[in-house]
This record gives sequence, C-alpha cells and structure tokens, in this order.
Amino acid sequence: MRKHLAILGVSAALLGTSLAAAPAIAAPAAPAIRTDVVITSFDGTPIHTNFFPATGLAAGQQAPTVMVGPGFGLPGGRIPTTTTNTLIGSIGIAPLRDAGYNVVTWDPRGFGFSGGEAYVNNPAYEGRDASAIVDFIATQPEARLDAPGDPVLGMAGASYGGGIQFVLAAQDQRVDAITPTIAWNDLTTSLYKAGSFKTGWGALLCGEGTALGQLGSLVGNDGALSAPVRKACQEGLTYPNQLSPESIAYFASLTPDEMFTSITAPTLIIQGTADTLFTLNEATRNYELISSTGTPTKMLQFCGGHGLCNSTAGPDRITPAVLNWFARYLRNEPVNTGAAFEFIDQNGITRAAPGYPQATGSLTGTGRGSILLSPAAISGAVIAAAVAPVAVNVPIVSPAVPTSVFGAPQLTLTYRGYAPRGNTHVYAQIIDKSRASLVLGNQVTPVPLILDGTEHTLTVPLEEVSYTVTAASRLVLQITPATSVYALPKATALTSFTASVALPTVAAYPAVP
Repeated sequence: MRKHLAILGVSAALLGTSLAAAPAIAAPAAPAIRTDVVITSFDGTPIHTNFFPATGLAAGQQAPTVMVGPGFGLPGGRIPTTTTNTLIGSIGIAPLRDAGYNVVTWDPRGFGFSGGEAYVNNPAYEGRDASAIVDFIATQPEARLDAPGDPVLGMAGASYGGGIQFVLAAQDQRVDAITPTIAWNDLTTSLYKAGSFKTGWGALLCGEGTALGQLGSLVGNDGALSAPVRKACQEGLTYPNQLSPESIAYFASLTPDEMFTSITAPTLIIQGTADTLFTLNEATRNYELISSTGTPTKMLQFCGGHGLCNSTAGPDRITPAVLNWFARYLRNEPVNTGAAFEFIDQNGITRAAPGYPQATGSLTGTGRGSILLSPAAISGAVIAAAVAPVAVNVPIVSPAVPTSVFGAPQLTLTYRGYAPRGNTHVYAQIIDKSRASLVLGNQVTPVPLILDGTEHTLTVPLEEVSYTVTAASRLVLQITPATSVYALPKATALTSFTASVALPTVAAYPAVP
C-alpha cells in the first residue's frame, strides 16, 4: 500500500495515521484435514475416522459430504490425492473433493486403528457404527445439512465399502444417495453357491481378515474376526469344506430381501463383469429388489472387479457416473444420469437399456460325453476360471450376424454315476476358442450332483455373462470335474453326461458414446 501511495504522490503522513502501526487482520483459516478423529460407537468401540473438506472450501462454507468405505480388512483412505481405481471401480478421494464434496473415511471395526471385531457389515454392529459416523458428520461446520442432525450425505466405496452402503441406507434415512460398487446380495450365494465353498476367494478373505486384525492389535486395538466369521472360515477351508446350518443362517441374516426393498436413497450400482467373488448375478438381484419399489436405480457395468479384466476395459465411466449421480441427488442439479441399465461387452462397448435387458432369443448347444470325476482334473487360477483340459465339451451355435449375449445361460444336465460318497459337484463354464480359449467373464458355476447310480436331470442358471458373439466365435460349454475357484470334489466316479445350454440373446441396444 505504501508503494501505491508513493506513486500517487501522496504522503502517508497526510492521512493522519501511521500505516505501519495498522493492525493486520488475519484471514479465517481454511478447513483442515483431520485424520485423527475417534468416534465412540454404541457399544463403546472406538471407530477411527478421517475428514477431508472439499477442495477450496473456505471458512464458514458448507458442502455435501460423501462417506467412502474401504475393502475388507483394510483401513479407511488417508491419502487425499487418491484417484479412481478403474480396476475395482472405486472412485478416489480427490475427484470427490475436487467436485465440491467433503469426504469421510473410516476404519471398520476390527481393522486398522478401530477396535472391536468384524461382523461383516452386520446391521447391528457395522451398521450402527456407520450411523455414529453420520452423527459426527452432522456436527462438523463444513457439512451442509438438510436439517439439524441430518447432513446432505452420499456414500461411495467398493466391495466391503459397497456392502455397508446397502446396510446404512436401509436403516438410516439420513443417507441421500449411494453408489455401491462390486458388492454382494447374499454371502451364502456368492461364497457358497449350490453348497460348494469358494475356496480361492475364501482363503484370501479369511487370511487377510485374520492377519490384518492381528496387525491392528499391535497398534492398540483388539481387532479380529468375530466368532461367527471365524467359524465359517474354518468350516469352509477345511475338509469337507461345508458350512454348518448355523453359519449359513448367520450370513443369510445379514442381507435379507427386505433390507434392499427398504432402501429409498437413489442407488447407482456399479458392477464388474470379470468379478468372480461377487458376480453379476449378485448385482442383478440388488438392482431388481431396489428398483422394484420405485427407488431411482441405475446399473453401470465395467470390465473389472474382484478379478482381472481379460478383454477390453474401455474408458473410465465410473468417475463421471458417480459425480453425475451425486450432482443430481445431493445438489438437485438437472443432470442427465443416463439410461437405467448400462452393460459392457468384451470389446469395451457399453450399451444403454431402459432396464434389465430381456432375452429375445438364444444361442444353443447340445452334447454328451463321459469323464472321470477326480480332484486331479483341476483347472483355473485360484480366483478365476481357465480352460479345462478334462471336460465334456459342448459346441454352441454361432449367429450369422453379431449378436449380444447377456444374462444367465440355462444349463440342463442329465447324468449318471456312482460313488460311495454320492454328493459332489461338477463345474460349468463357457469358453471362446476363437480368442485364445477365453473363459467368458472368467466365470465358472458349481452344479450339484447325486451319484447314486441312477439317472438324474436338473436345470440350473449359470453365472451371468455379457458378450458379443459373431459368426467367427467358437463358443463351447465345458463341464469339468474341478476348478481352483471352488473346493475340490469329494467323489471319484466315471460319470456320463448329456448337456444342453441356451445363452440368452438381447436386442441391439444403442452404444453409449
């Protein structure tokens, strides 16, 4: 200021005051990042929480808040510059903050710096922890409120961080919008489909949960897996790899249908076509339940998830989709959130449908053969299916023109075999020999057998797939004795099979630009 006065030829003395003596007025401090917040939950369990104000938020300003939950066994995000992970479909902290949202992350009970034991997103435990975090958010000066105690609130996060969104939105009406990513509908169908334990993923999850819970104890918490979770891990990972009725009942109780139908917060479901832990079937069930009540619901599929994309992933659609969803339902902006159902094929082409694409026809195949059911005939890569060297192979007719296959193929299997231990499984998968024997979506489905020497017939849906089939495609159904994705078979027997399969085809929906 002195320089400007001198240029104007005005002496500071003529102003009758001493500029040097004028007190400086300090600007209000910008909101600070807090990574040391400890919230006491309903039962006294400390929940370690982090608060990241929106980028550029000035003192006295408020913004909507987004809770972002971590994966199983992991602590909440603490790095404010985290970007979107397109492999698992999880939006980063930075894109949310830069779009004008406060971000809150936390260590779920049993993990990180939080105390307690992990109950796997049990509404009575992790659900109430999350409600305590909402209470905390409502007291923060940076949080925009709908009403006292009720923040403008969205949720994001993948896997375990996706599952908690369904739980909290169902029991706490303060949640205004959710974007659950690669989450589950029912752990008994995702990890114990048809009575076959998913040992590949089960070993990873149980091992990670146990190890990280123990690591947490080193920093002062009593983190660990809860008794029902430990029990299920032990049952599933040791012979005969069968869950007890008590374990099945526990996990089924965590996500009943009425939980999903009670959700009123607009829901964007993000699901990976290559996810072999929580497959497309799980997300479809969630989509159907939530949308059936009239709640605004959208499905966005991408190539990724719990698994590796073995085809073309396409561009990042997750970040703009999540930000548009929050702009529409947290800021009430007139944003176009796109079609209600967007699905992607192996070429990275996303197509838009007004709802779940309904079948208009099918591609079929029929064949027969005999194989020796034996644990030695194993294929796969721990968490993903691979071409089986020992299998009954059933060619599937190719279409004359490019055709979209979408949904759950239907398998009808007639078989006969005998083993002293009569109950076992075979595994069904679809491969494309024209693409280095690619397994569609890396997916494999357990099919239960009763080997009592008599002929049996059953019809079962296979895991959902999304695939564009051409005249050059060479799709083949494989019925194989064993896969590394699931527990090894419990019987050895020469068994004959007659198999027919129908892959649902859908209309040529428009591609999303």
